[in-house]
Amino acid sequence: MKVNQVFIIISVVFIILFSKVSYSQMNKVPNLKLYDFEPYHFGFIVAANQMLFSIETVDGFSDRWYSGDELPQKGLPILPDSSRLYGIEAEPTMGFSVGIVGDLRLGNYFNVRVIPSLAFGSRYLNYKIRSVNNEYNIDTISILRQKVNSTYIEFPFLVKYKSKRVHNMRAYVFSGIKYSFDLASQAHKTEKNNYDPKLFRSDTYFVLGTGVDIYMNWFKFGIELNMSYGFRDMLLREGNILTDGIENLRSKIFMFTFTFE
Repeated sequence: MKVNQVFIIISVVFIILFSKVSYSQMNKVPNLKLYDFEPYHFGFIVAANQMLFSIETVDGFSDRWYSGDELPQKGLPILPDSSRLYGIEAEPTMGFSVGIVGDLRLGNYFNVRVIPSLAFGSRYLNYKIRSVNNEYNIDTISILRQKVNSTYIEFPFLVKYKSKRVHNMRAYVFSGIKYSFDLASQAHKTEKNNYDPKLFRSDTYFVLGTGVDIYMNWFKFGIELNMSYGFRDMLLREGNILTDGIENLRSKIFMFTFTFE
């Protein structure tokens, strides 16, 4: 099952769960009646994430031939005299995130939230490459799959807008900016014959999401979906076939989050 299908299923489950819980909460005595009047509160999150790339290729990238040090020493089916890049695709995978919630009340409907988090995940860049070896008269097309691991320390600063509370339920939307620092970045390493694509350490994201708060007897439980879109071109150019065909490589992260506050 593809990762995108997994997130569609999670979204459907989220909608069904929201509908069922909303119906079951309608006739119950409200919990935590004074919770929303507290000036601030804390909590934590546990989330599943999907990290992926948005790729913009260089104009005419498939017309250029690469040779010598511009080609990786492993991963291709033959040792080519020259190679040509035919296509680049991003492949996402699933990861997870954990974090701490700090929430400041601004009024009946607005809150400011800071959620320092640690996110683990990886992505693949799949290169379709034509390789030619003149000595053995070999001309072949293959897929070179490159894994990019990330371990982010994230600092989201969000503004949350809440609907009117209905018994023990309250829907909300939020938006803001997130700064991230990748502990697994290899951009500072200049190892010879290391052709793995490398990402810069820091990035800034625009964040947009929605969710629902459920007021339990002793705490507030939340379920939310959010999307983060990176502003920065993250790829370090190293003068080889794996980097020079890409004009822009930006990060995108989708998260399905449970909050406990």
